[in-house]
Amino acid sequence: MKTKNINLTTEKETIIPIYYIDSYRDIALKSIMQDYKFKNQHKSEHLLNTLIDLCVYIIYENKDSNIIFTYPPSTMFYRKEKSIDSMGNLIHQAGKYLNFYWRQGKERYYFKSMFSTNKKYLKNKKAQHIDGDRSARTKNLDQRYYINFWNRRHIKENTIIIIIDDISSTGGTLSACKKTLEKITQNKKLNNVEILLYSLFH
Repeated sequence: MKTKNINLTTEKETIIPIYYIDSYRDIALKSIMQDYKFKNQHKSEHLLNTLIDLCVYIIYENKDSNIIFTYPPSTMFYRKEKSIDSMGNLIHQAGKYLNFYWRQGKERYYFKSMFSTNKKYLKNKKAQHIDGDRSARTKNLDQRYYINFWNRRHIKENTIIIIIDDISSTGGTLSACKKTLEKITQNKKLNNVEILLYSLFH
């Protein structure tokens, strides 16, 4: 199974190494992302196909695993600064498409929202892309997200959790999500829970 080149950032590029697909420096790709993310377009064929390719690649590489595909929630959406949660919308579309082809009685692949944003964090922080330098973006990561009781039920042994962001610059958002999940897996003393971080752009 082949997909686009998947790269891994270094610790100098992001605070935690993450896998990513395309470079955000590419002018054409940047235009596609900005139109979708900031001009409230509800569909992007290029971004959806990129995400589907990535999910199919992950499924083929982990055929015997239970996999949860999830994403960091958009603070701009929850502040009502835009009409869609852009990455959540893409995950939802990809899940509808892939579950149509992979439905096998007992579902092993989930496409769902796992994280909620701390309301106090929303009140005191601006959106990532306008929130200053690297140190400002990566401050107080542990306070950013939480996982409610109903979503905690999905975190079980022998599960791979794939967290996918649309754009990652410092890696702070993905790192915050990973730390939130790690606290729960440690508290529940779960074995063989793997957390992998991906971004469509870096």
